Amino acid sequence: MFAVVDRLSSSAWVPVVAPLLTTLLAGMKHPEIDKQHWADRMFERSLEIPIADHATGPMSRARQRRLLAVLGSTQAVGLLAAASSAPPWKKAFATGMMLPGVGFLQTRDHGRFAATLVAFAFSLLLWFGAGGMALPPLVWVTAAALAAKRAAGGRPLRAGVPWGVAAAVLLVGIEQLRLRRRTHAAQVEQARAANTLLAQATPPLRGDARPAVHAAGELGLEELALTRRFVDMAFQEPGDWSNWTVIDQFQPAALRYQIDAMINALALQRYSRNPSATAYLDEAQRRLIERYQQKKVWGYWALENLWGNLEWDPDPGKKQNIMMTGYFALSLGLYQTVSGDLSHSHPGAIAFEWSRRRRYQYSLGELCAALTADYVRSPWGLVVCEPNWIFSLCNLRGGTALRVHDRVHGTNFWDQIKDGYVRGFEQELVRPDGMVNAYRSSRAGFGQLGVVSATDLRPLLPHVADRGYVLLRTACGEPGSLRTPFADEESLLDPGNYSFHPLTAYAALMEEGREAGDEELFTRSFEELKERAAVSIDERGWLTVEGASILAHTLLGRALFGRQGGWLDLIEKGMPETWATGPILESVPYPRVMIARAVSDGADLSVVLRSTDAGSREEIGLARLRPGGRYTVHGAVESDGIADEQGRLTLLVDVERRREIRVVPQ
Repeated sequence: MFAVVDRLSSSAWVPVVAPLLTTLLAGMKHPEIDKQHWADRMFERSLEIPIADHATGPMSRARQRRLLAVLGSTQAVGLLAAASSAPPWKKAFATGMMLPGVGFLQTRDHGRFAATLVAFAFSLLLWFGAGGMALPPLVWVTAAALAAKRAAGGRPLRAGVPWGVAAAVLLVGIEQLRLRRRTHAAQVEQARAANTLLAQATPPLRGDARPAVHAAGELGLEELALTRRFVDMAFQEPGDWSNWTVIDQFQPAALRYQIDAMINALALQRYSRNPSATAYLDEAQRRLIERYQQKKVWGYWALENLWGNLEWDPDPGKKQNIMMTGYFALSLGLYQTVSGDLSHSHPGAIAFEWSRRRRYQYSLGELCAALTADYVRSPWGLVVCEPNWIFSLCNLRGGTALRVHDRVHGTNFWDQIKDGYVRGFEQELVRPDGMVNAYRSSRAGFGQLGVVSATDLRPLLPHVADRGYVLLRTACGEPGSLRTPFADEESLLDPGNYSFHPLTAYAALMEEGREAGDEELFTRSFEELKERAAVSIDERGWLTVEGASILAHTLLGRALFGRQGGWLDLIEKGMPETWATGPILESVPYPRVMIARAVSDGADLSVVLRSTDAGSREEIGLARLRPGGRYTVHGAVESDGIADEQGRLTLLVDVERRREIRVVPQ
């Protein structure tokens, strides 16, 4: 037996095979997790934070145990090789497999050891940032192989290095275990303290606190200027990417996130302020949807799929690309909600052209079906993106997209996944203190705290959303003396251009306040933002926050365009019959004339127009009137008009700054 052990410990294959075999054996069986009824009675749940017995959920713990088992196997193999009669190069290789680069410590190559640490850190960055799962192990094994080559060339070995490395790993592991226990205990104490407040809290947007679906007040000059910025960008030529933030296509600055967020902001404005105006708003969304289908936007997936899943397949809609399918499906669903245009649900309506020979065609329903299949297959109940990483925001977009599709088309995608989804989110992403992790590694089990919007959470996990909002509002102080948590924070990140800028953080607070009906939080956050950043309307008529990314501007759009319960109503309720079938403002001479508000009760139409120049007499077009019907017109040149056989009517209007128009059937 000793001979067998010595032979194995001196084998060059064992340092590689042992961790691989450990990974396989440790990952063969998933934890037994009960998912039944996890999504029942969502709006009846208490806001109080459940007292957690563990720091993480069962799937996370299983992945962490597997990681520890793999690391333990490399330590054992390294020590066995050190104690064996193996030649120096095999010992150096086994030592190099204990930790990245330590084989060079054994061969006394300190410069190469430092270079390996730098390379390994960079590979981890690429793993996180672009899903390059193969890069860290490649750097690790390559460094071990180069150390073995140095040893084979006659470099003397330090015999004590393997033992020192193993001791260091053991000590760090013990300290990490102690830190984990202390952190868990502290988070549980925070939960108990927060529960005294949450037990008495009244959630916003529940019961009588949630208003009926309605159109909010008219858009102001700043809101119209931001609208003009988005519409002008949407109307640019397809190949013109000026005015967009073009840095990389893997992380938050990617074009796909900018386009999706712009569609969502325009859809929210259409719903909450201009439900009876198509005009430039619907056309802008259509053009953005077409822009999204350019290879420049979605072609990143070929690389991510290759180095993340070790699979060459550029098809962006097949699997695990929730950072495209989830976001894009939601944008398409919101556009369908406000416009009534269901053309993207036709077979092949969405086309991703990789080359002349490769063209991937989908409908919105097929994208949602692929997304649902990803959820069903996932033992986490959540979908990975950037292969390996489970991001909270990506899964919120994906789950919301399925809910919207179910409402518009009568499907049951959400019902198929909701129990596993809610279980996975609550147990694997929500921490013991009630805060939400931004992401978690599906392969290693570790995660990191991030900022997750209550507005985005509320359609899927209302109790988690309302809990977060109550704690956020408490942190801002009492009414009348409100001060945001960001007031003294100097290093607020703008993820849309990787700079430090306060707009993203403040836009999130503004949206939280407006969605919950807390106009004081909205107003005070906007005031603080203006104290810290230059907010102006430039010579193009665009609202500009100097130094902020396009993505940050789109988040500001959601805050400015929204209303109390606006996002939740857009997801859950959609367009009432009066808006969906009533008269609409179909055309205006954009950009000379912009729409500040347009709403119908199903019979008449009320419109507020704004002129962007000195004012002039302009034509506007109405549609969905009664064919041949006679209407009384207030605020136009004509005092009445008759709709044509298609239910259309053209009016002359003198627009000087602001003009109210009302069209009433006789």
